[in-house]
Amino acid sequence: MVHVRRNGRIARRRLIPIGKRPSARAHGLPRRVLALLAQPLDPALISEREARDGRLLQYIEGWAAIHQANRIFGHDGWGAEVVGEVTYRPISLDGLVGDTPPAVGMYTAVVRVSVRGCPSRGDVGCTFVAGETPEAHEVAYKGAVTDALKRALRHFGEQFGLGLYDRRSAVASASPERATSAQANARRNGSPPKLDSMRRKVLELSERLGVDEGKALAWVEQRYGQPFDALGEQELADAVRSLAEQLNQRNGARRLAA
Repeated sequence: MVHVRRNGRIARRRLIPIGKRPSARAHGLPRRVLALLAQPLDPALISEREARDGRLLQYIEGWAAIHQANRIFGHDGWGAEVVGEVTYRPISLDGLVGDTPPAVGMYTAVVRVSVRGCPSRGDVGCTFVAGETPEAHEVAYKGAVTDALKRALRHFGEQFGLGLYDRRSAVASASPERATSAQANARRNGSPPKLDSMRRKVLELSERLGVDEGKALAWVEQRYGQPFDALGEQELADAVRSLAEQLNQRNGARRLAA
């Protein structure tokens, strides 16, 4: 303790011992965490699946989101809790693509994520029930909680797949040359825009698997017994689903090898 004379009065000023100075960020996330959050998402963590309307959705799985949170925030630096009850609502929703089974209900959950150094984040998740079996309800119940957890974590940015929720990214993922060529063929052949989009997805997934366009077209013709341009919605949806599963399996094998 030292004394400083000010205007004839003695004021006390406390010295901070060396080694006990407060952090430059007494509040908020540490710089190390902010630096990790600013990095782009590892493509190996991205999985893909086909939506009921035929769109190709990119997402990160629940285990990947938890792995990211542990890596960035630390095992003891974050936590999550279910807010309220997980609710169930029966619905009637017919399968729209291929052999997708009809949904009989939907579970909804709200999860709040707390991270040391910043306000908590919460979001809602939901999952459809594929059938009236105990196993289907169990999977959907857990899926709603996992979906809510992932959606809550996405508030922390790209490391948790925030950019994957932008539907425009799916359109931008195809090369401009391929998109322009496909659009020209669609106008020339009178192909519906949805089929044109699905054809682009088939070529894009094939390219990501290391298969050039010629081999992809040959694979399609051998698999479905007709030329690529003649495929209908059901065949294209099956091709997208098959290629996405192959890509997910390859990425999963790489993650295990690492």
